Amino acid sequence: MASIGFSVFPGWKEIFERQKEMIIKGENLGYTEIFFGIGRGVHTKSTLEAASNAKQLLKIANKLGYYSFVDINPDILNELGASPRNMGIFKEIGFSAVRVDYGFKIDDILKIQDIGIEINPYEFPLDRLEYFLDKIDDPERVKACHNYYPSKGSGISLKELIEKSKPFVELDIPVAAFISVPSVKSDTTVEELREKDPSESAKILFDTGVISRVLIGDANPTDEEMEKLSSIKITF
Repeated sequence: MASIGFSVFPGWKEIFERQKEMIIKGENLGYTEIFFGIGRGVHTKSTLEAASNAKQLLKIANKLGYYSFVDINPDILNELGASPRNMGIFKEIGFSAVRVDYGFKIDDILKIQDIGIEINPYEFPLDRLEYFLDKIDDPERVKACHNYYPSKGSGISLKELIEKSKPFVELDIPVAAFISVPSVKSDTTVEELREKDPSESAKILFDTGVISRVLIGDANPTDEEMEKLSSIKITF
């Protein structure tokens, strides 16, 4: 079953109200997933503040039935006073799942309880994947999501995407990838899709047979760009 989503960065104060609008509009357009970025960056000065803002957005999103997941790494956990054994703050904020970025061993990931887990199919060691699924309490709460690559020329190829995703799909793990939009042209997974229309990018990804979840990676897409991705989802 194909699904579509978008990204929000709750620490980016200038577009906070716009992100509320996107959540409401997205539900009307058939969007069902939201990726959250709360780590420090150009537009996010405080992970704590971003997490607080995310809680406000999730009050809206959860009422509308979205699946929401947030990028985590050891720095983010330290700032929030969390650990793989103590992820309660992410549930309290309202997230459905955490996306495990760099800095975690497989045994660390296995300690994460009572919340969904997104792993990175480009980085996760394939020779440990079946071990991981055998050890985890509920394999149904595991999904996979590729990175996005903001700098031009840094994205992976479509061939790499397929090769890296296929082993996960064969084990019934749904895989997500990001696309950029023409107004921003930044946060894409596949480099050759960076400047394409979102409907064209999504069709290419869904047609691979290994990507069942497509999310806009760029912050603040236009209404028209959100509508274009929605239009292609209807055909899958």
